Amino acid sequence: MRYVILSGLLLLLPFSLATAAPQPMQLLNRETLSPPKLELTDQQWRWLGIKREVRIATFAPDNPPFDMVAEPDQFEGISADYSLLISRYLGLSLKVLRYPDRDAALTALKQQCVDMVLDDSGEPLTEHKGLTSTQPFMINRPALVSAATQFKPAARTAPIHLALVGKYHDDAWIKNDYPLAKVTRYASLESALASVAFGENDYAIGNLTSVSFLIERHFNNVLAITELLSPQDTGPRFFLRSDNSTLKKTVNAALNAISPLQHKAIFNQWSHGLDIWQLNTALNLTPRETRWISEQRQLRIVVDAVNPPFTMFDEKGQFHGISADVLRFISLRTGLNFVPVKAASEATMLNEVLEGKGDLMTMMNTSPLQDKPLLFTRPYLFQPFVLVVRERMNSDSHLTHIKRLAVTPDHSQMAWLASHYPAITLIEAKNANMALQMVNEGKVDGAVHDLMGARYMIDHYFRGQLKIAAQLGEMPSRVTFGVRRDLPELHSIINKVLADIPPRDISLLVNKWQATPNVKLQTWPLYRVQFYWLAGIFAMVVITSLVWIYYLRREIRGRLKMQLKLQEQATFHETLFNGTPVPVYVVNRHIEIIDHNQAWYDFFRQADIRLIQLSLKWPLHPLAAVYPQLCQVLARSANSGDARRYTVYNGIEKRVIIHQAVPFYDHAHQVAGLICSWQDITDHEDLLAALSVARERAEQANRAKSIFLATISHEIRTPISAIIGLLELEVLNRDHSDANEPVHVAYESAQSLLGLIGDILDMAKIESGKLELAPEWVRFDQIIAPVVRVFGGLARQKNLTLSCEAEESSSHDIYLDPMRFRQVLSNLIGNAIKFTESGTVKVHLSWARGEQQDVLLELTVTDTGMGISPEEQKRLFTPFEQSESGKKQRGSGLGLAICHQLITMMGGSIVLQSQPGWGTCITVRLPVACRDAQVTRQVETPETGETPRVLKILTVDDHPANRLLLKHQLTRLGHQVAEAEDGEQALQAWRRDYFDLIITDCSMPVMDGMALTKRIRDEQQNPVIILGLTANAQPEERERFLAAGMDDCLFKPLRLTQLDTLLRSLFRNITVRQQGCSLEQLVDIAALRSLTQHDNDLMMILLRTTREENNRDIRQATRLFEQQDWEGLAHCLHRLAGVAQIIGATQAENDCRKLESRCEQRSALTIAAEIHGTLNTIVQLNQAIERYMDEHYPR
Repeated sequence: MRYVILSGLLLLLPFSLATAAPQPMQLLNRETLSPPKLELTDQQWRWLGIKREVRIATFAPDNPPFDMVAEPDQFEGISADYSLLISRYLGLSLKVLRYPDRDAALTALKQQCVDMVLDDSGEPLTEHKGLTSTQPFMINRPALVSAATQFKPAARTAPIHLALVGKYHDDAWIKNDYPLAKVTRYASLESALASVAFGENDYAIGNLTSVSFLIERHFNNVLAITELLSPQDTGPRFFLRSDNSTLKKTVNAALNAISPLQHKAIFNQWSHGLDIWQLNTALNLTPRETRWISEQRQLRIVVDAVNPPFTMFDEKGQFHGISADVLRFISLRTGLNFVPVKAASEATMLNEVLEGKGDLMTMMNTSPLQDKPLLFTRPYLFQPFVLVVRERMNSDSHLTHIKRLAVTPDHSQMAWLASHYPAITLIEAKNANMALQMVNEGKVDGAVHDLMGARYMIDHYFRGQLKIAAQLGEMPSRVTFGVRRDLPELHSIINKVLADIPPRDISLLVNKWQATPNVKLQTWPLYRVQFYWLAGIFAMVVITSLVWIYYLRREIRGRLKMQLKLQEQATFHETLFNGTPVPVYVVNRHIEIIDHNQAWYDFFRQADIRLIQLSLKWPLHPLAAVYPQLCQVLARSANSGDARRYTVYNGIEKRVIIHQAVPFYDHAHQVAGLICSWQDITDHEDLLAALSVARERAEQANRAKSIFLATISHEIRTPISAIIGLLELEVLNRDHSDANEPVHVAYESAQSLLGLIGDILDMAKIESGKLELAPEWVRFDQIIAPVVRVFGGLARQKNLTLSCEAEESSSHDIYLDPMRFRQVLSNLIGNAIKFTESGTVKVHLSWARGEQQDVLLELTVTDTGMGISPEEQKRLFTPFEQSESGKKQRGSGLGLAICHQLITMMGGSIVLQSQPGWGTCITVRLPVACRDAQVTRQVETPETGETPRVLKILTVDDHPANRLLLKHQLTRLGHQVAEAEDGEQALQAWRRDYFDLIITDCSMPVMDGMALTKRIRDEQQNPVIILGLTANAQPEERERFLAAGMDDCLFKPLRLTQLDTLLRSLFRNITVRQQGCSLEQLVDIAALRSLTQHDNDLMMILLRTTREENNRDIRQATRLFEQQDWEGLAHCLHRLAGVAQIIGATQAENDCRKLESRCEQRSALTIAAEIHGTLNTIVQLNQAIERYMDEHYPR
């Protein structure tokens, strides 16, 4: 095409505008004219003759290739070509004015400053009234642009970043096609494309013509058209005023007169990309092929991963190459989406397709063997085969000199080579590129490759190593696609698309992947002056360096002599410093260790290296204790002369040292630091400590021997209790003269003896094998709480926190010996409290299901005491053995031994874990049987009377001495006493006579105390107080007897004062028994009648309801008392007091209120003493109500 300047510079006529003045432009045209065929009327031709000139407005910014300003006054582009054609067709002269923006140009049109506005922005004209437009002179086909590595189009529902130009397509159109897209609009299409190229956006949408032009010019191999969108009616066109219909009709007629060839010619001279006219022409597809495309939107194409420049993948796994570009064009034409599948060789590619893992494959050459299972499309490129050999002076460049030739399997040239050069040995390579590698490694003499592939591989990977020697044969390589035979529609569609691609486009694709010409530039004239300057500077640097080296060598020789003398002195001081066996170290003025000798290092050899590297200021440093002394020496700037004693940890043990320090001075006579040393006196002090320990052990052994000899029989426990009681009576009956001194001594000795009997008796029975367990069913939730409560006071005295935790399992009973279990628990808690000075003692009981009906109890007692060393732990379960801390406490050393033996007898285990200074944890694991909790029979509340001056008491004991003791004690207190030898006699006596109190021994022949209590509770009409008496002073024993129905349990020996106090407390608040007490004596009947408004029926209902509620609350209170649920018992008593208050029973209300306050104080002993009297008051009230109702409201 030739450049023809069709119009000169036109002067701008003055006119009034609100915007900046337009700039006149020269129109640069690249289009030749063809004879027009206009269909205009005579009237329109006359109007054109009068018009003679048309003024066209353009506006910034440039929109290449439609609208460009190459020179300040030259306007060119596709729009310029069409403008000139129209002006020549219509016989009009053309005047072009340039405006700064689109709005300014449209304003000029409205104000009749111009006749038309050339608009190629693609924006609608909806905002400007009174204007119209011609038909588009080019189709506006929107194109979706992405990075060249993006092979698939954007998903419609994906959240993408989209770039657009100005108002090109409104937001509604974008929202409809890409609802989740985030849109960014730019001033020009070039800026929008650049944002995609540099990763700011994922896609851009623009006019296909503009997009193709800009990608070819600026973004080749960087951006690619991914998808063509539906055509729009806003293509490039002319805007006119609505009243200028004649000009519109004539311009449309001129546009219609432009032939399709002229349209393509204008387009092709500005863009070599996709032909928009061709893309708007539908393919000649059959209905079956169209339907097949709609059903198959995605196809798998198997490609050779390394076959450049046709198929290859980058480091991100993106598909590139000539074949990729062809497939992209096929996708644009058909809408099919191709997914690449990598393969390592042509054989692998073929297998992938035949096995159904791919739908088609790329092919470089076709052989008869391959043609059978595949359908090959028409080739879109032909390439000659070439011979590749090594790059060397004497390399063979003809097949006649080749002995070993590398080819790919089933290569189409194998038959030709075998027929023309039978002497050549053909070596199969996995692929063509591997064949080149074999040539480079010398394994073969040459390789067969296609021309483009060989050039690309040599330029990129084998430059200077391989070369192309010759062409092979006349049969070229056919670059095509192989389709599965079961996809004939795909084969036909691809053939039609390939036939539709112009050869020019194929050439453009090939040129895109051709290597840059290897032209060597001559740069010497450009950089000659700089080279001379650099050479001169380098020469000066070399000369200066030589002079400086000579000077340094002289200095080095002199310093070497001085260094030898200094090394001799340093060796002497090093020997003197490290040779001494005393640890020595040096610190600076900041008290940081700067040096130390070998003895210092040997002392801390086992210490943590990180600690000894710290400053002495840090408390973790082993020598941190000497820091204050060093500070004092530095402050005085003189030798203190005093040695101090410290304890230092050397990483293994603590060592006792005598430390001293002296200052040293610098050249200015200022203290520069300290020289420190110490002497280890640990061995000397260990000798003194060993003497002390040996003496203490001898004394402990002597005491243990004395305790061990105090073995006694269990049978003497009861006689001793009787002796103590009788001696007490003798002591009280006699004066304190010297003659009675033996009695006092005997009494005190018996008391001391009884304190040791428990432990010694249990240990003796265990060792003799006579200790028998007495297992029974026990409530799980009541097994440890009473024992812990016993030690609560002792813990509070030592300011310890004693806590108890037990898993909730109130619905189960377990089968064990509760006395022995509580004995073990008491011993463990007692030891924990005894050896804990501060902190906590925790008791935890849990259980886990075992086999069948068994459960595994786990009891843990943990304290924060002083702990036990591992050596002592090995001996603690041996009788009469104690830890070092235990030797400072009173005891025989039998506790843990007894616990261990008892747990072993029960089939369990006991484990001790302790660490000195961290406390002790003892865990007991015991397998026991388990059952669902049995319903406990409610025991009626005993009915007692007010404390008489003389009580009638029944004592039951099989031991005569004990009966004699109780009789004397009770008689001395002024009460009447009846005796029984066993439970059977006591039961008969109770049946015959009335007793205020029964005191029974718990262990008796015929019928023991527990059985007696149960029989009496079952038969009693009026409750009676029963007290148990046992020689086994264990808390768990007391709990067991209380659970059997006893009101309390006493331990032998029973002191006279203790007995008197107990009787007084039991009967202090019980009212006098009144068998015939009437309701009028207990309740204000007049007030009650007034309350019911003298309604006899209402009064009867009130009294009956009161009696029924009282009976239910009495049973509830009894059960809560047995469970020791003080909070629930207080709530129950509150209800009883409220009912009594309503009917005016003042005595019953006061008793219930008083006992309620006792429950809030959780005073167990006081509650036990008062509950029976309180409930007896309610019983009497119910009886009085019943008698009153029988008399006044007979049934």
